[in-house]
Amino acid sequence: MTHSAVQPGSLARADFSMAALALLGTRFVQGFIFWGGASRRLFYDFREIDGIDLALKLDFNAPGFVAAKLTHALPGTLWVQGPILATLAHPDVIVASVWLWTIVELAVGVALIFGLMTRAAAFTSFWLNVTLMLIFGWMGSTCLDEWTMAVSGVAMSSAIFLAGGGAVSLDARLGRTAWAQRNGWLTWLASGPLPEETLRKLGLALAATCVAFTVLSYQILFGAVVTPLHSRTNFHRHDIALTDVTVSPAGAVRFEAYVDAGPDTGAAYVVAAQLVDRSGTTVASWDGAALAGLPSDAIRNGYPYAWAARFKTETIGFSGQTGAHATITLPTAGPVPEGAYTLVLEAINGAKWKAVVKPGAP
Repeated sequence: MTHSAVQPGSLARADFSMAALALLGTRFVQGFIFWGGASRRLFYDFREIDGIDLALKLDFNAPGFVAAKLTHALPGTLWVQGPILATLAHPDVIVASVWLWTIVELAVGVALIFGLMTRAAAFTSFWLNVTLMLIFGWMGSTCLDEWTMAVSGVAMSSAIFLAGGGAVSLDARLGRTAWAQRNGWLTWLASGPLPEETLRKLGLALAATCVAFTVLSYQILFGAVVTPLHSRTNFHRHDIALTDVTVSPAGAVRFEAYVDAGPDTGAAYVVAAQLVDRSGTTVASWDGAALAGLPSDAIRNGYPYAWAARFKTETIGFSGQTGAHATITLPTAGPVPEGAYTLVLEAINGAKWKAVVKPGAP
């Protein structure tokens, strides 16, 4: 089959050209989304630091390094926490992953905008959107932003893959070359007519995939399909998971804290801490001033990077961004006799987080 011929059982080139024309705006928008994501990091976020222009989103040592989004997203990721944690443990892997993602985004965006290797770009776009769903789909404190972007991207990519680039694309020029006409397989990477039966089956399969991806991801993340509305990971209110609480005989309290829910645009603010016994009586307490005065070694963040989600002291108390994990030590508040105790942290909005002291802890 040449690129200009139509085999029996194939739709005419004109049919595909019209379908591609109908999706021209969709192709451009999907391409521009990825172009925009990559170009913001590569070209448009430069700042002069010590006389050198640096792309801040790609500068590992800058607070705005793009991998910060991974630490914020960790609490609600679907099935990929292990690979993300492994990536975050190795700075070289972090940098390589960020650059690889950026280059792929840029290539896919440009290819879709200009219609070059349109089907290959749409196929890649499909899986980029699936990956975005797995990592960020739970986030979006106003309109389910990340979920909406991912499911829309999957549907748009599917339609573009089926239609190809059409006449308004660089693929159209490529298809007129002798090389393209000698290699019919290029149709699956670029554009052009597909066998009618293949197209029918592929269209139904992709439609079913889009429906399943949309409904199942919505149910898993938010409910409201076969169960009441409930977020798998709450993106409206912060939560701090407290574990491994220990109390020394002198009254120093050490614990693990993990902000495992809440909007990534803010932080959980802790303004008071108490150690209470089984009867609810406070045996030790730390007010906002005491928490704000914690020495630097009292908060050991799990991610030692300037850009990562972290706990830090504030004017009153301390705060933790979504995804922050740290070992925190509260100073000695006086001798504490042996017994059963509970640590209580109180937020600035009145929310409280509790954890029982580990039995037998020193």
